[in-house]
Amino acid sequence: MLKIINNIIFPKSCLICNKIIKNGLFCFDHWRKINFITKPYCKICHLPFEYKIDNKLLCGGCLAKKPHYKKLVAACKYDDELMSLIVKFKFFDQSHLARELYQLIFPKLEEFITKIDFIVPVPLHKKRLKDRKYNQALFLAKFISKKSKIKLLPDLLIRSKEGKNQIGLNKRARIENVKNAFELNRKYQDLIQDKNILLIDDVVTTGATINNCSKVLKKNVGDIFVGAIGKRML
Repeated sequence: MLKIINNIIFPKSCLICNKIIKNGLFCFDHWRKINFITKPYCKICHLPFEYKIDNKLLCGGCLAKKPHYKKLVAACKYDDELMSLIVKFKFFDQSHLARELYQLIFPKLEEFITKIDFIVPVPLHKKRLKDRKYNQALFLAKFISKKSKIKLLPDLLIRSKEGKNQIGLNKRARIENVKNAFELNRKYQDLIQDKNILLIDDVVTTGATINNCSKVLKKNVGDIFVGAIGKRML
């Protein structure tokens, strides 16, 4: 009864256009425009293929050089439709959207969630955090932790190098920008030994940030998995 009353007073609305909806996250028109990533895709970095190439299902990038993480999953292609929503979530003080957005990625995580020991958000540099007021990856990680009942380690990784804003940088510049940017919080070193970690971020573009975080963790943990809402198709 309380839920019915609450829905009358605070009706659900589409996350993109705010049109009143009965259930879900988007109205019908915007749901059709969201490009969900479906099979076939690279079994490591989740890059979608137009058709199944072979049983190995590895993209050219992962064949040339495997990333430091074991597997990445993303819910949607990071195109203009999703970008408008992520920008609101990330830069316009709408952290409440995390409560809805984590639902996009959680079904993908169920593939390996039972193997995970700890959940870790990609950190922001303290200067960037002061400007933005919150870390969007941490908000997503909190809801995933609550849903899965897996312990969250919000400060396992520390961003020690600020770097430039990644927006507008090409792949090589992004890789250089996050090189040696992350450190392990040594107080957790014994706790995480040989444990499996789930790294959470909002969007993966070149994968440079996620790969550098994974590189720092790799010496101390078991397997590293990655979850994100969006993945840019490069």
